[in-house]
Amino acid sequence: MQFSKLSKRTIIIVVVLFIVLFACLYFFKPFGGVTRTIRDLAYLSATEQIEKFKSGEISPVDVLKAQLEMIKEYNGTVASGKEEVPDCMKFNGKVNAISFENYEEALEQAKEAEKRYKEGDARPLEGITIAVKNDHAVKGWVVNAGSLLSKDAEPEKTDEPLIEKLREAGAIFVFQTTVPEFWVSGMTWSRLYGVTRNPWNENYTPGGSSGGSCAALAGGFCTFATGSDMGGSIRVPSSMCGVYGFRAPFGRVAQADITFYCTIGVQTRTIEDLILVQNIITGPSAKDLGALSPKLKYPTSYQDLKGVKIAVDYFDHWLVNGIDKEERKAMDKVVEALKQAGAEIVEVQLSWTSDTYNTFGKALFSSAIGAMLGKVVGNEDKVTPYVTRVFKEVEESFDVASAVHLDNAQQLTQTLHDEVQEKVFSQGCLALITPVLSTPFVPAEYNASQEKAALVNGIPLLGGDGEVFMTFPWNLLFSYPIVAVPAALTSNEVPVGVQVIGNVYQDLDAFRVAMGLSKVLPQLYEEDRFPTFTRK
Repeated sequence: MQFSKLSKRTIIIVVVLFIVLFACLYFFKPFGGVTRTIRDLAYLSATEQIEKFKSGEISPVDVLKAQLEMIKEYNGTVASGKEEVPDCMKFNGKVNAISFENYEEALEQAKEAEKRYKEGDARPLEGITIAVKNDHAVKGWVVNAGSLLSKDAEPEKTDEPLIEKLREAGAIFVFQTTVPEFWVSGMTWSRLYGVTRNPWNENYTPGGSSGGSCAALAGGFCTFATGSDMGGSIRVPSSMCGVYGFRAPFGRVAQADITFYCTIGVQTRTIEDLILVQNIITGPSAKDLGALSPKLKYPTSYQDLKGVKIAVDYFDHWLVNGIDKEERKAMDKVVEALKQAGAEIVEVQLSWTSDTYNTFGKALFSSAIGAMLGKVVGNEDKVTPYVTRVFKEVEESFDVASAVHLDNAQQLTQTLHDEVQEKVFSQGCLALITPVLSTPFVPAEYNASQEKAALVNGIPLLGGDGEVFMTFPWNLLFSYPIVAVPAALTSNEVPVGVQVIGNVYQDLDAFRVAMGLSKVLPQLYEEDRFPTFTRK
């Protein structure tokens, strides 16, 4: 049997039908998942949203509903926060980044924001959705630090300074995010909320302790997310989730607790959004005697990097056998991007190694964390293995007077400061760039057992957090500003970031380099570079 030759008109009709069918599959996802339209709305940057809100093209309600659809599809059921999650390590195929939902109130706030835009009365962050780390006090919300020991904590009576400023700017608080118990790990799982997973590759952790915040941000559940950084807790999850984060120098952002090692801030998916929100949250507060004044203004545009000297340290000496090859590849891409931008690369080698963690940890345990973990006594059966381990280190640290540990940390701080000044900033370099981690391959259940170890070139690291996380020396050096910048994706789609470190309180230098990199590195959350919510 032979078919007659198809006419030109018939061929055109067939092609058009195929195009329509493809468009339906692409945009409307009839076989599951969210539509492309919903995804694109959920991932819109704040700067894009504000422009479209003002023009009336879309409203805050549209974006919030799209993000709620992403949450419904990918987050999973939120634990009660009042009892232990049965089989808390069991994987249910979801991200699990949320510890408290505030959806009804958020929807009412989005409607109010829509009205404000129509009336021309919008505030700087009007209608922009924010996820709040289970660390920051929001009036009426409970901060339980992801611990069964704090599950009956009372609701907060007031907003802390960070939340006050975001609320006054018109931001919408949609939900609270998961954290490791007592914020003492570089990943995010607890007996109270289970395991939080990385939307890019759910085998891996989104980092910690601001892991729930960055996972939610990477998952398109919100537009901004708050974080805090006492040992790398903004930079680590920012790197692992492919988002931007700023570890501000101490005092730049007003905070509730005065701990020199810790600063707070917000993570975003674009550098422009980071600048937008940084201009809201900086400045003095009557609640924080350590907050810097006057308020620093962060420009939205910066000079290019032509002829600028930038130091780079691969930190291969952090571990005896060097860092993972994927971290090196990411650093190589950053170096090439800087050269493309016209910068002059200065290779340096600081003498710091993972051994410095011992001094840092003992000082930390002798101050803020030591006091917080006092409630573990007599309740060891109710905490996670990593809290038990940290508590034992706290007990051991008290064999020596706290003053000795703090003095040792102060001496180490001076040594680190002298070296970075000598090798980097006294040489005329605008900034220093280093890895955030020794490896991107940290399992979601990291620290659950010895089998759940981070891998460097396929070899497990069993020496503890100090081997994996290369961030804590800069918590000792609390006056250096650091922007976490997404740099690359590994072959199995795990993000890798770098630290851009400016000189003491020279925030704008760090932002200048971060902005320069954003213009030459392929940006995530664009084109086909979105999380796949799968295990690879």
